[in-house]
Amino acid sequence: MAKFLNGPGVQSTLIDIINNSEKNLWIISPYLKIPIQTKNYLKSVDKRNVNIVMICRKDENKYHSDQDRIFLNGLNHLDLRHCENLHTKCYLNDKEGLITSMNLHEHSQTHNWEMGIYFSKKGDPVIWHDVIKELQILGSHAKRRNGAKAFCIRCGNPMEEINPSSPLCKKCFAIWARYKDPRYEEKFCHICGRDTTKSRISFGMPLCCGCFDAQQKK
Repeated sequence: MAKFLNGPGVQSTLIDIINNSEKNLWIISPYLKIPIQTKNYLKSVDKRNVNIVMICRKDENKYHSDQDRIFLNGLNHLDLRHCENLHTKCYLNDKEGLITSMNLHEHSQTHNWEMGIYFSKKGDPVIWHDVIKELQILGSHAKRRNGAKAFCIRCGNPMEEINPSSPLCKKCFAIWARYKDPRYEEKFCHICGRDTTKSRISFGMPLCCGCFDAQQKK
C-alpha cells in the first residue's frame, strides 16, 4: 500500500528505486545537481543496461552544472528530455515509485524540508496505472535532447545544426572570441555531445575520434 515518507525516508527510497531498477528507470526532476553518491548508483544501473528516461527543465547553465552535463553525456542508456514548465518530481522503476517534493539536487537532499508518497505496482495498481499514464503523456511532450543535431563543445547545450567551423553556441563563442585560441581544450564533441575523456576537443578539432572517422567516411 502507498506510504507517507518524511525527508530521510524520501532520500533512502530514491536510492532504493535507482538500485532496484531492472529494465527501466524514470527520473522526473525540474532541477539537477546530482550528488556524487547518486551518480555512482546511476553509473551502476547504466552498466546493467537499464533504460533511463530523465526529464528536467531546459538544459541551461542556470539549471545544470557543467559537471552534471559531462556526467549525463557519459551514460550510454540515458534518454534525456526537457520540459519547459516542469514542476513535478517523480522517480519510478519497474515495480515501485515515488512522488515527492524533492528534486534530484544535493541542496534539496541536505537542506530542504521534503516529503513524499511511496507506491508500488503490486500494492497500488490504480495509482501505478495513473502515474504510468501521466508519465507517458509527459514524455511525449518533452523534447529529446538526444535528438539534437549538434552540441556546443564548451557548455554541451544543443545546437540547431552541425557546423564544425563554428562549434560554439553564441554565448560560449563570445567568451572564446576574447582569446581565439583554436587549441584551447573544450569538453563536448560537436556531433555526439558525449564525454570527451578519450578525445581532445578544441575549436580547431571539435569532433571526437569516433565522429571524426564517421565524417571522413561520408
